[in-house]
Amino acid sequence: MTFQQLAYALEVARCTSINKAADQLYTHQSNVSNVIKQLEDELGVQIFLRSKKGIVVTEEGREFLSYAEDIVSRKAYIEELYQARLSKERLYLNVSSMRAFLLSIPFIHIQHDLYRFSDQSVYLRLKKQPLPVVLKDVEENRSSLGIVFVLKENRKRLMHQCKVANLICTKLGESRICVVLKPDHPVLKEIDPLDHITEYPYVILEEKENFGAFYDESSRSIRQIFKNVPKCVISVNDSQAEHEIVHETNAFFISSMPWQHDEHYHFVSLPLPGDDNILEHYYLKRSDLDLPYMASLFEKELKNMFAKDFL
Repeated sequence: MTFQQLAYALEVARCTSINKAADQLYTHQSNVSNVIKQLEDELGVQIFLRSKKGIVVTEEGREFLSYAEDIVSRKAYIEELYQARLSKERLYLNVSSMRAFLLSIPFIHIQHDLYRFSDQSVYLRLKKQPLPVVLKDVEENRSSLGIVFVLKENRKRLMHQCKVANLICTKLGESRICVVLKPDHPVLKEIDPLDHITEYPYVILEEKENFGAFYDESSRSIRQIFKNVPKCVISVNDSQAEHEIVHETNAFFISSMPWQHDEHYHFVSLPLPGDDNILEHYYLKRSDLDLPYMASLFEKELKNMFAKDFL
């Protein structure tokens, strides 16, 4: 089955005549008849009934033509879309990150650059993904940049993974894992707030269910906090829901660095004690490819973001 066959069938149905359809298609009547017959034989369906009065669409044909019209219209849309782009260069930005705010903050800062290109279209794809998917995205060039973090003790493993995948791994900076909660949270009245934190609901951001893990990376400090399983665990897959729950209740969540969105929610960040919960943040790119222009802008703002101390 070809697009030509579909187009011929639709034109015959519209004209209710093979002769008229042939005129509209700038071809011979016999050619149209042969194409329709081949299509019907291939599908095992009679699309049209022929009579002296013209062409009548069968019930089976009516169903088939509805699908055909959808396919042909989609083809036309794609052709128009890409023909319109021939006169414009298209700029792409594809970034994968383990945390959504590492995508949103640099993007906000490069937004003014998007409007400098009046003669160009821009396509942005910012994806929050777990570590293995970020690595795979960059390796297979689905993302120009990847942003990841690991505990210091796991640095060598990350470096080995990047070497195998032919990726350049550049350190951005370090941060301390924090418990994040609202400023008037009752636990802040305690002498050692973190000793009592699991008495309150814990909101965990998960792509899929994982009942055995409380955070991306497991450190001694994380295990110490959760030596008592929280009385309530709330699993969500949307960061906005996570933030809203903590804002409106006595719940808490764990962040890879001190809270960054004071303009949206005024949260308190409690850094975990000890040196075993320090995260190292890196950005990844392929060693054999130059960064596209928009990705270079994003890279610059990412470095600016980590210029301040998160420890």
